[in-house]
Amino acid sequence: MRLNHSKKIFILSLISFFCVLILSIVFTNLLLDKIISINDKVKQLDISSRERERELNLKDSIASSKIERENLGGYFVGAGNAETVKFTEYLEDLATNLDLTQKKSLDYEPIGELKSSEVVSAIRFKFNVSGSWSNVFAFLRAIENLPKVSHLNNVSLNLNSESKIWSADLDFLVVKLK
Repeated sequence: MRLNHSKKIFILSLISFFCVLILSIVFTNLLLDKIISINDKVKQLDISSRERERELNLKDSIASSKIERENLGGYFVGAGNAETVKFTEYLEDLATNLDLTQKKSLDYEPIGELKSSEVVSAIRFKFNVSGSWSNVFAFLRAIENLPKVSHLNNVSLNLNSESKIWSADLDFLVVKLK
């Protein structure tokens, strides 16, 4: 009878062991499925957060590039004849404010490497200003520091020894948007 009782305990132990083993395998598989599901969701969240970050960076870049493009546009004489007139008046007012007499001419010409550019061209200004040395020099300095993209081709200074009046002949290009 003792053996019987031991056999029963052994069989019950084996059944318990296999039940625990089967249940642990089932729960482990369920747990692994949940872990894989969670990892997939974490990857999806990571990808969507990166995409969102890229979108925000792109929006910031677009906004800053718009401001930078507007700032860049300020370095050129704007498109249209009105902008050319406005810039020419700026030069005339500059000479007038410095008590200089002036003669000017302007002409359009292509820029060296961009002869067939659809975006920019050059306005060639030829200015002759005359007055005192300090005023002529101040005008030259102002031309050198123009707020526009420019290229100074030629400057010649002359002094009229009788009247002590300086004159400057300037030949320079200013870039204009088409």
